Amino acid sequence: SRPTMVLIFMGLITSAALHHNLGAGRGAEKATGIQRRAVLHGAGAFAAALVAPQASFADNLLDELPPGAITAYNQNWPVIQLAADYFVFELRDQVADPQKWDLVGALMEGKSVGSAQSPSQIERRFILPMRVLALSFPPDAGGEEMQTSLNNFQKAVYRLGKEARSSPGGFETPNPNAALGYWDAARQSLNEFLVAMNTATGINRLVPIPPKGQGYPRSKARYTQLKKDSAICQNRGGEALAGIWGNLMVYGVAGTGVSPCGMSLATYFDGM
Repeated sequence: SRPTMVLIFMGLITSAALHHNLGAGRGAEKATGIQRRAVLHGAGAFAAALVAPQASFADNLLDELPPGAITAYNQNWPVIQLAADYFVFELRDQVADPQKWDLVGALMEGKSVGSAQSPSQIERRFILPMRVLALSFPPDAGGEEMQTSLNNFQKAVYRLGKEARSSPGGFETPNPNAALGYWDAARQSLNEFLVAMNTATGINRLVPIPPKGQGYPRSKARYTQLKKDSAICQNRGGEALAGIWGNLMVYGVAGTGVSPCGMSLATYFDGM
């Protein structure tokens, strides 16, 4: 059965990880608490994603973290998961098709607002909330792992953006395989960030992305509906979807308690 296979999978990963640590000599005994927990929780986070996307609170460590880390987590985990959904449901298809590389390149470009430069889409959706989380968690309680993952993610997406500039009609020949390689490197770094968050909080809520995005257990139909409803919301005077990435918004019509926007980020995660 699937649960049995997952348990076997977890056992193999845990056994291999422990064997590696023991083989590293007595220096491994100096590993921090977060590193020791990562051996078990790292396997558990991915296995939980295989079984079901619902959060597991079996070993909730969130209350043990500093108040700033708790606040940052509660404010930013929906933003990070929505960004991961976008990474699978939209970005990979754009990366795989050189005819859509103008959309990929646009992600990396900020806009001038007067004398100021606004953050790029990739910064708003991924890098800024990841940075807030990495700085809010203590280094020995996930912060160091998050910062390392963030650094690697930035390198990969900027290389992806550079590759996407060799779009059809340009001087360089497009190389979709290279672009997909950078997407995959970014995927792995993003997964490491998600696992670090799950490990530090003891809540297996954030869902890692499988290779090529295949078998990702979250709903593309629900993601697409969120985009459609957000467009309707914009036409009705609400905030555009882009305004959600940096700030968690709860839509509603003043005095009525009725949402004019259909599905919003506040309800997007219900039942997922």
